[in-house]
Order: sequence, then structure tokens, then C-alpha cells
Amino acid sequence: MKNWADLSTNLLPKLLQDFVRLIGLQATMLLVERFGGLRIYIPLHPTPEHHFAQLIGFDNLVKLAGEFGRETHFELPKAQQALLAVRNAKMRSEYGPKSLRVLAAEYKLTERQVTRIVGADIPNDVQPALFE
Repeated sequence: MKNWADLSTNLLPKLLQDFVRLIGLQATMLLVERFGGLRIYIPLHPTPEHHFAQLIGFDNLVKLAGEFGRETHFELPKAQQALLAVRNAKMRSEYGPKSLRVLAAEYKLTERQVTRIVGADIPNDVQPALFE
């Protein structure tokens, strides 16, 4: 289970902000991690055996059912903007003790992407001019 304490809820889509209000950030992000981007249905009368109840707890599912149980299927947002903001902040805090190369490998990004994220300056002699 990840710690989502650094996630700014104001970056979340409105639907997920409503979920956070009802069931908290941790349970909301567990749903997003598992079902983000997929169409979901929250039953009007959930049971403890429901797969959502197994993931976030029956009490939390009952709270969601009270608000969203009458809805038809809807797409659960992926919260990409918020997750990228958390990832980028973490990467910036790790830069210094870790090199651009190490961060790129750890986050499966290019060194150029990591450079843009952390705001590092690359010396001009690292990459030769394209039209020499």
C-alpha cells in the first residue's frame, strides 16, 4: 500500500474529490490504482463480498453506495495529473544525492525527461550540435 499523503487533492478530478470526501484519500487511491480508467458500477445494496469491499472495506463501499449507488456505470478517472505531480516532486527531492542517470533508470524515463522535471542544467558539451 502506497502512502498518498503528498498528493494534493485539488489536482484530482471532481469525482475523485467527492470520493475522498466520502471515504478518504487512501481508499480512493486504492480504487484508482486498481480500476482507474475503467468503467465501474457501485451497487446500491453492496455486500461484504463485493470486490470493492474487499479492496477498500465494506464501510467505505456503503458510503459510496449512498452517494453513487443509483448511478449507471461510469468511468473512474486515472488521476494522472495528480500522480505525475507527486512523482515529479519526489524525483526533485531525490536529485542531488542521485544522479540524472540513476533517476532515469529508477523511474523508467529518459535522462532528458528527468532533466526537464528536476530543472537541471546540462552543459552544452554533453550533446554535440546537430548541424556541425
